[in-house]
Amino acid sequence: MYIETPRLIIRNMKLNDLEDSYEHRGSASVSKFISEPLTFEQTKERLDQAVKPWQGNEHEKLGLAIELKSQGKLIGELMYKHTNIGSNIGEVGYRLNTNYQKKGYAYEAVSALITHLFEQLDLHKITAVCITKNNASWGLMERLGMKREALYRDHFKVVDKWFDGYSYALLVKEFELIMKRSDEKTA
Repeated sequence: MYIETPRLIIRNMKLNDLEDSYEHRGSASVSKFISEPLTFEQTKERLDQAVKPWQGNEHEKLGLAIELKSQGKLIGELMYKHTNIGSNIGEVGYRLNTNYQKKGYAYEAVSALITHLFEQLDLHKITAVCITKNNASWGLMERLGMKREALYRDHFKVVDKWFDGYSYALLVKEFELIMKRSDEKTA
């Protein structure tokens, strides 16, 4: 997969992304709502899996790099998986290096991915989940036009603590309305 935005390139992961990937996967602040920070070896194992060809099977993760064009640097990662192929439903996920947060990169990357998924994979619905305390994550989902669908009690275990989670979703008809409004603003 290859998607280009004004500032970013979204592409398949490469083995030489290891150092940049570890920079955020090994970070306690980036990982605090996802898992324990990964070791260098664990990051390498994840990358080895991510570079394998994606078959598009249900629940098989597609890992994608978020590359900052101006630096040629991987600044974060995106994830996509089909969660219900028969109903054309998928899930997105994202993580961003702390040094590149609060600059609009996450919105730019996830928005471009969602557009690509709806236009190329004929999806009916795209979902995303996060821990309720992760205000930045669910705030991003809302800026993307996603609607909160559920509260999951004690749903995510991070290290040794349980956390509640939110589920958000965007339907294709909502996406099309957002795109229409965007086109009208630029016309």
